[in-house]
Amino acid sequence: MEMKMYAVQLPKRVVFGGGIEEKIGAEAKGLGATKALIVTDETMQKLGLCEKVERPLKEVVDVDIFDAVASEPTLDDAESVASAARADYDVIVGIGGGSVLDMAKVAAAAAANPEQQARDFLGGNKIAKPSVPKIFIPTTAGTGAEATPFALVIVEGKKKAIASPYNLADVVFIDAAFTATMPPRITASTGMDALSHAVEAFLSLGANPLTDSFALEAIRKITDNLEEAFVHADNLEARLKLSLAAMLAGMAFGNAGVIAGHAIAHTLGARYKIPHGVSAALVLPYVMEYNAPAVKEKLAKVARELGGEPGLTEEEAASWTVARVKGMLETLDLPTRLSDINVPEEDLPALAEAVVKEKGYLARNPRTVEQEDAVKIFEGMMMR
Repeated sequence: MEMKMYAVQLPKRVVFGGGIEEKIGAEAKGLGATKALIVTDETMQKLGLCEKVERPLKEVVDVDIFDAVASEPTLDDAESVASAARADYDVIVGIGGGSVLDMAKVAAAAAANPEQQARDFLGGNKIAKPSVPKIFIPTTAGTGAEATPFALVIVEGKKKAIASPYNLADVVFIDAAFTATMPPRITASTGMDALSHAVEAFLSLGANPLTDSFALEAIRKITDNLEEAFVHADNLEARLKLSLAAMLAGMAFGNAGVIAGHAIAHTLGARYKIPHGVSAALVLPYVMEYNAPAVKEKLAKVARELGGEPGLTEEEAASWTVARVKGMLETLDLPTRLSDINVPEEDLPALAEAVVKEKGYLARNPRTVEQEDAVKIFEGMMMR
């Protein structure tokens, strides 16, 4: 039997547990850094998380701060951070959620490629020379941006990817204390965003045995810890496991890719200004249900990680899994239907038309999604 060959790209080094303040200087020094740019946003500044990193970092390197990252960065926003980074920085430190880490990737690419504009990076493998070293400190447990080779930018109302192995982190710090400031709703939506990454990567036609392992472990950790962290914000053990789950899910979808759920989530997010974690969470059970005929065996494995009883048939496990995820959304006080986010029924044909244009996501989906299929998925999301 001929063995199939796979390739997986991952961050170079992950430091997890606690005590970033004691370790950040040594990590920067180990990368040969002399001048650092911290990329963050105003919220991280107000919460004092930026200062917790800046202070010890200043003991070993010169430090500047760019704290104007927008929550959904446009190409103009990416050009701004790229412009700020072209000042002989030899390490970029990203502190924040997915948008911040994506802009830190742009900054690192720009610092190493001053002749390129941010728009020149759009697409696959368009960053000419390796980016300067990057240290990522995620402050949410959801996007997985710390573990992926992608940076997402809004161009003319649609999310476009800058995809390059040069975007992968040199060091990722996972410290639960840096996620403890998340309010319950953000804990819920980012945790379900991570679950959508893990499940979609597991069902993706681009999956492989290693990404499957990452995805299943992420699903297990989210199942065991998300509701606890939602109710008890100060449970740092639960938050650490969620952070590890988000990173594992990022490692999974950063290599396997996500599927139709993200085509739909991005379409909803762009049109109705819905936070990505909320839209991805809402879509997840419906996309699982649509794909069930093609992936019953895989959904049975997902059911086990979600706490399903042994002995279910594959059909029963698939149905149980869909119901379980909807139940999680209800427990976490997240939307379960399109009417919950004020999507009018007359918009469904236009939404379906937009979804089928997201060919990259749909190419990895286990079932073909034509426009009439997308309409039916939306109709199910409207009614139930």
